[in-house]
Amino acid sequence: MVQDLNIEFVVKLVALLSLSFLYLETTYKVNYWYVLILLISILSDSLFVFEADFYYPALFLLIVNRFLYIVVIKSSVFPRLSAKMFIYVLPFILTFIAIYTLFYRYIDLIRVPVLLMGALSVILVFFTFLNLLNKNNNKARYFFWGTTLMPMADILMAFSDFVNNHISFIIIYHLLYYLARYLIYKSMILRK
Repeated sequence: MVQDLNIEFVVKLVALLSLSFLYLETTYKVNYWYVLILLISILSDSLFVFEADFYYPALFLLIVNRFLYIVVIKSSVFPRLSAKMFIYVLPFILTFIAIYTLFYRYIDLIRVPVLLMGALSVILVFFTFLNLLNKNNNKARYFFWGTTLMPMADILMAFSDFVNNHISFIIIYHLLYYLARYLIYKSMILRK
């Protein structure tokens, strides 16, 4: 078991460090919020590998991570935000309520953190969706799809942790996280 943890730890660490250095090498203007997100991702993913001992700190860092993504996108959305646009948030809220209801009995000790992370994910996907509607360019498209894949990976990770711990679910949610991070990276290096 320790060997599996070491392999998972090394893969996560190498992938995130590589993405961090790739971003710093290829960006025309460094977004320090995004660099902080990558550093927190490295720490939270490392802690999730050893989740028996560090589950709550890793979950807390994941929540901070979602909040920081909102900080990154908020400047693109707030100037164009109107009351009429809040109708777009309803599908995201309803989806979250349905998923939270399905997992409610499994997440006994972490209901509040999951509720908070879900609320931040809804806000994040809503903001990136509005950004996509407003700008409709590749940068907005990549960011939207990246931030949409992250909650999907979260859901699959919860399913794997609480319902069925099959290896295929673990592999798929890791791949979804890596794809999401790559798409967000692509959006961060594009000018438009």
